[in-house]
Amino acid sequence: MNPIRLLAATTLLLLAVGPVVAADAKGCRDLAGLKRFERSEILECDGKNFAEYILPTGTVKGYDFTAKRGQFATKLDLEGRLSRSAYVVPPGPSAAEVSRNYRVELADKGFTFLFEAKQAEVGWLMGKVFENEGPGGALLGYSPEEARYIAAEKEENGVKMHLAIFIVEYKDGHHPRTRLQKGQVVVRVDMLESGALKQQMVLVSAAEIARSLDQAGKVALYGLLFDFNKATLQPGSRPTLDEIAKFLKANPTQSVHVVGHTDNVGGVESNQKLSQARAATVVAELAKTHGIAPGRLRAAGLGLLAPVASNTTEDGRAKNRRVELLPQ
Repeated sequence: MNPIRLLAATTLLLLAVGPVVAADAKGCRDLAGLKRFERSEILECDGKNFAEYILPTGTVKGYDFTAKRGQFATKLDLEGRLSRSAYVVPPGPSAAEVSRNYRVELADKGFTFLFEAKQAEVGWLMGKVFENEGPGGALLGYSPEEARYIAAEKEENGVKMHLAIFIVEYKDGHHPRTRLQKGQVVVRVDMLESGALKQQMVLVSAAEIARSLDQAGKVALYGLLFDFNKATLQPGSRPTLDEIAKFLKANPTQSVHVVGHTDNVGGVESNQKLSQARAATVVAELAKTHGIAPGRLRAAGLGLLAPVASNTTEDGRAKNRRVELLPQ
């Protein structure tokens, strides 16, 4: 084919493709049991097992660009497990339509509304709050004209959920995983869970580890905290690591299996690999920081295959995310 015709055909093909959005990002899921807007896809997600979070319950009044923190008419200072997802909606629906659907879904699921706003009532700097902290990035920061915001809460099975939903019609901003049309809707959903989750993070002492291994043949540890969808230990894991090391030093002939477990978010294979990697991180940290002989520790990962609670609720999934010690 003539090179010029080939170039022209290729250009027409690329233009015909239009907006590009990948399927749901790996390991991401809908939050709080909420249905997503029809045909929307999760662009990316993140989370932390324990985090401090500011929930805007009033208009944004300013933004500290140095600290990357918003200033609000009213707010709630929260802490707990944080999960965040950014969605891209196919071209066509407006921010008003998507917002109305989320509002109906929240009401159906029993949420109480703390604050709702649209356009100027949201405050044009709200986009900066979401752009600079969490998934979606620049897609959220440059489109204040048709913005919508909802803050809501709900308590279920002893776990209190707070939601922040921010919706814009895309105007500008780049993201490496997608290419959008002007006016295409982008949604950010943040969920902060608190309450009963804190009880699961009670420190298990060396004596309790010994007793549980003797009586139950295993011990479940919820104080080993990892970055979302990663095998990186968070600083808050230090007390539990110290107690494991104390037990092993007090029982020098005891060797243990270190077994990672996950909830059912994601595939069987990816969860098995993640749980294996997390167990290996614990083994490496005990050997490096506490001088425990690596031969006394054997890492394994069962992923989602050995739940201790139902994965149909947030509380159940939290119980399934754990590391267990078993005697060798």
